[in-house]
Amino acid sequence: MKVAFVTDTHFGYRRFEEDACKQGREAILSAAREADLIILGGDNFDIPLPRMETLAEVAGLLREALAILHSRGIPGTPIYAIQGNHDRRAKGFVHPTALLAHAGLLQDFHNGTVLHEHGGGRVAISGMGSVPEDMARSALPQIACKPVPGAFNIFVLHQSFQEFDVSGNDTYITFDDLPGGYDLYLCGHVHQPCLSGKVLNPGSTVVTQMRKDEAGPRGWLLYDTAARKHEFKPIASRQLFHSILTFDAAKPDEIRAKVEAEARRLLAQAPAGAPPPLVKIVVKGTLAPGFAAADLSLPQLGGNIFIDNGMNSESLKERIAQIKLSREKKLSARQQGMDILRKKLEGTGFSLGEPEEVFEKLLEGNGKFLAEVKEKIEKDAAK
Repeated sequence: MKVAFVTDTHFGYRRFEEDACKQGREAILSAAREADLIILGGDNFDIPLPRMETLAEVAGLLREALAILHSRGIPGTPIYAIQGNHDRRAKGFVHPTALLAHAGLLQDFHNGTVLHEHGGGRVAISGMGSVPEDMARSALPQIACKPVPGAFNIFVLHQSFQEFDVSGNDTYITFDDLPGGYDLYLCGHVHQPCLSGKVLNPGSTVVTQMRKDEAGPRGWLLYDTAARKHEFKPIASRQLFHSILTFDAAKPDEIRAKVEAEARRLLAQAPAGAPPPLVKIVVKGTLAPGFAAADLSLPQLGGNIFIDNGMNSESLKERIAQIKLSREKKLSARQQGMDILRKKLEGTGFSLGEPEEVFEKLLEGNGKFLAEVKEKIEKDAAK
């Protein structure tokens, strides 16, 4: 049986919304034409509460994919999905992937196992949608998934792994933490393809953070369970060119000239007929004596060219380090808020619910819940 794995489509990503739509669409429809089932590996949407227009667009896309699969003699709803860190909501709240499952457009297999049978083959899909990174190691042994005897067993998750990470974050899980007994392990979350080793990941279908590790082709994974071989299937996408220019005691005019030359060089690398590429140039180092950061105004070179000016930014070191750490952890602002609240409540007598559920209610401005919080605070203060 042939299994398609498409992950991190980030539908609704506002910065490159058209890219997310076109490229995610191509990946899913191509998968429907070639595979016997499709697995979506999380961050299917860029935010947990996408616009209605985005939901309608994705619902229509899934209907098209199902129509293609049905026309090829594959019955039922052979599209399976989990949520990622971007589209995850607290327990008890409906996230967009679960909503599409309620509509019959896919099957949500978070914390469960589903069996897909076609053409005499049996594939069992188990998985765990994204959980906070520091909870993943303890969550994996508690999941309600298990391999199915006589089937080809696949385990899917959406987490960071120490083996994929360069920051040395020991809170991430390792391959050794994965449950045993599965024939194939698939993972989303990391936008750079990882096509060898114990866990396979084709990367995202769209560039979001414009980091160096997002340079390269976008695509999806096709796995043949009989041959036990995989193939990366590229899609038409805007290529990202990433460059770092380092200067030492340089004058502003020199920096501007080199930035402009580098932008021209990178643009010239785009293949003829390809979509206009994205260009990210990071400028760092020191200015010549007598010049301050305010003296350097870098040129505006077009809507697809992004320049990150880090010259003479010694006073911003701590803030930049925090931003870098946040990016390495791949945490959304929403997830950071949940983590902060959860840590603040550790060891307290808080009794209004799970921290992530509390965060959701606070974020939504739930009037009844806010009244309960106020009443509890007043009672505690009176004791």
